[in-house]
Amino acid sequence: MSISHNRREACATCSVIGGLALAAALCLTRAAHAEGNGIEIPGFPQFFALGIGAGPRYAGADDNTWAIAPAGRLNFGERYASLEANYLSINLLDHPNWRIGPAGILRFGRSDAESGLSDISMSLDLGGFVAFETSSDDPRNRWRFAGGILQDVTGVHDGHVADVSIRRWLPAGRYGALGLGLAASWGSGQYMNTYFGVDATDAALIGIGEFLPGSGWRDIRASIYFVQPVSTEWAVGAGLLYSRLIDDAANSPATESAGQLFFGIGVARAW
Repeated sequence: MSISHNRREACATCSVIGGLALAAALCLTRAAHAEGNGIEIPGFPQFFALGIGAGPRYAGADDNTWAIAPAGRLNFGERYASLEANYLSINLLDHPNWRIGPAGILRFGRSDAESGLSDISMSLDLGGFVAFETSSDDPRNRWRFAGGILQDVTGVHDGHVADVSIRRWLPAGRYGALGLGLAASWGSGQYMNTYFGVDATDAALIGIGEFLPGSGWRDIRASIYFVQPVSTEWAVGAGLLYSRLIDDAANSPATESAGQLFFGIGVARAW
């Protein structure tokens, strides 16, 4: 069966975004990305993707949990609305390379920690992102540079998290795509204290010292994804993301493991 060039591009993009959405969902309880992850292809307005994978139950945990991650996207010319698991972004800029707009994350908290630390409720963080993406005749061959910031609006941590990232997409075989990424996150004092601090109550309850982290870098991340179209409408993908907590986040008594590994597979359909 022959597949047109544009349809091949659409399938590759659908699979790419499905894999990225999966990675986002695997990070259910660490700070989510402050920028959109998908790549855009003219003439590819709609898709739906679903992935399943595993990762730490919360930031710093050493035990894993499984998660299912949905994703979807609607394009309006160069503008788009993108849902990647629990992260929503909207690009308002009608430009072939620049993207800018609002974003939000439903940030999952912490419950039933093995250390006995207090639970943390779910929060809603709102903010925005800006990104620049290079153009290429082959949509699998491009760079993306992005950053953003999200602020808690529900009073759970009252802080904010800033993100910076670089991603490189490369052709892999005739239709496949390989994605490589680096990213880092910076947290405000309020955010860091909520997720990595130990107050007097917890310290007395579980027999450890108090810990009051300040603002600073939370983690650095490296990721790799492989995606493969299997028809004009369907594609599959797999991803691996390693996050390393650093500075106060790594030194906190609340952190059981500074190394955080996330992995999963996904399937996507374009129409």
